[in-house]
Amino acid sequence: MAVEGGARARPERPASAPRRHHPRVTLPYELAALAAWIAVTALTVTGAVHGAHPAAPAGEPPHHHVPAHTAHGATGFGGTGGPGGLAAWALMCVAMMLPAALPALAHVGANSLRRRRQRAMGGFAAVYLVVWTGYGALLLVSAPLWSRLPGDALLAGTLALAAAWQTTVHKRRALRDCHRSSPLPLSGPRAAAGTVRFGLRHGGACLRSCWLLMAVMAAAGGAGTGMLAWMALLTGIVTAERFARRPGRTTRLAAAVLAAAALAVALTPALT
Repeated sequence: MAVEGGARARPERPASAPRRHHPRVTLPYELAALAAWIAVTALTVTGAVHGAHPAAPAGEPPHHHVPAHTAHGATGFGGTGGPGGLAAWALMCVAMMLPAALPALAHVGANSLRRRRQRAMGGFAAVYLVVWTGYGALLLVSAPLWSRLPGDALLAGTLALAAAWQTTVHKRRALRDCHRSSPLPLSGPRAAAGTVRFGLRHGGACLRSCWLLMAVMAAAGGAGTGMLAWMALLTGIVTAERFARRPGRTTRLAAAVLAAAALAVALTPALT
């Protein structure tokens, strides 16, 4: 049809189809991390988890032997040894470290067939948490080597080491590896093996990046709002480093925060 003035008529644009809103594939894991935080908070507030000081020598009253804030074991949560301590550590890892794994979980979900998506994501999450639970077991076994140190000195020293680690090239490389994805086979045994390999590689990179941050939790020990405050601070650092567009800047800021915390812990006994 001719148009006045010789201008060509523009074809009508087809009406855009309504967008379909899909639930986030990582939503179950976000809820799992939230549930872990609620469980840790509830166990702490109700006193179901409490610090356990090392036993005093025979004939000496415990309160004359153990200094305040002595490290309570390698769980960073309640100070209980054995399977109970390892279970507490695993729960803490779900609360603190699972949020940092959400981008990797989303990658697994987006690169898996729908019929095996949840299985693949569950397998990745299990392998990732096994890596962190193994680190907790190592801390638990090595606890007798350092748990007798004065608690304030141990915590301040661990915070200082964590601050120093944030500035190293090894930290930057590990954090870069945390941001890397991996091609995943779609089906068959190769798909399951690829998910396990990705879980091990990603968990190992995150462990290299954050091992001293989680060691702070082991050094902090204790219970109550103080432990929850340390958990919140360290979870914020780990998650910010993982989601930041410029993780290097976040890492440097975290180093400054950790160094300030180390100084505050070291000076607190002198001021009281």
